[in-house]
Amino acid sequence: MPSISDKIVINAPPEKVFRFITNTDNWTEYVTSLTDITDLSSPGMEPGTTFRWEYRMLGVKLSGAGRVTENVPQKTFGMKMEGSFPLSEHYSMTPVDGGTEMSITLDYEIPNRVLERIANTKLVEKLNKREAENVLAKVKLLCEEM
Repeated sequence: MPSISDKIVINAPPEKVFRFITNTDNWTEYVTSLTDITDLSSPGMEPGTTFRWEYRMLGVKLSGAGRVTENVPQKTFGMKMEGSFPLSEHYSMTPVDGGTEMSITLDYEIPNRVLERIANTKLVEKLNKREAENVLAKVKLLCEEM
């Protein structure tokens, strides 16, 4: 299973960053390819909370169910998505100089429907790496501007 990790320093306290990334209303703002989140079982986002998701990669619509796997306020947040694009996401926040160092790790499988369309796993890996970089950059921008 391919894995991607990256990190960024955000000029906002961990509480603010954590609150932002665990609010499902914000997910489509900072995850470019995520198009919808529905059927949220609990607004508290505690471990076990479930939801439905839709994602678009290279014009291919992907969907499935997700669940929160960890939620330690101001420290870590994790989710596992199942369906047409299996993915685990893990975010961690560390206080640093009045701000937050946020890291993201994505473990994923490349969907057959995407491979059938482009037949290039390296391209999918590059797209996922760019998506992770964009997520971090958008969280930084949105948390610093709010």
